[in-house]
Amino acid sequence: MAVSLTNRQVNKLLEEIVGHDGVLVLKACDLKKGTTDEGIAKKTKLKLSTIRSQLNQLHYRGLIRYHREKNVDTNWYTYTWFTNADKINEVISGEWANYLGKIEKQLDYESNYVFYSCGNGCGKLPFELASEYDFTCPDCGNELQNINNKSKVRELLGEIKEVKSLMKQLK
Repeated sequence: MAVSLTNRQVNKLLEEIVGHDGVLVLKACDLKKGTTDEGIAKKTKLKLSTIRSQLNQLHYRGLIRYHREKNVDTNWYTYTWFTNADKINEVISGEWANYLGKIEKQLDYESNYVFYSCGNGCGKLPFELASEYDFTCPDCGNELQNINNKSKVRELLGEIKEVKSLMKQLK
């Protein structure tokens, strides 16, 4: 099954890999009919130089492929670009697996520690570290207060559920 390029999480991960312009170019390419450089420019409103740079990067990563045709009158080549759905699925699956590992590790950390913060945006400290500082912020000197991170835990659980669901769709 092909991954949907309109999915929020897919776009977020692809943007980390190929950047915003790369995602626009990738979305403008067609899986079956293909799209020329000029067609991509019409769809994305990007400069041709930017598009060609992005196409080279996407092709290098294997996310798109091309068909080259020579005009016998001008001797110029026309490139028609196609998305490579299998490679996109492979890249996204790998990224999701890495991302899932990171958020599961973060969930473990958030679930197993009690945190303290000064409320000035200096960051949060686990109980053990806060007690070493006598519940005084090491950055600003204010008193550290216990913070409730249940909403963060719920957010991480929701994110894990979403990523697992998306990974299941690719299988």
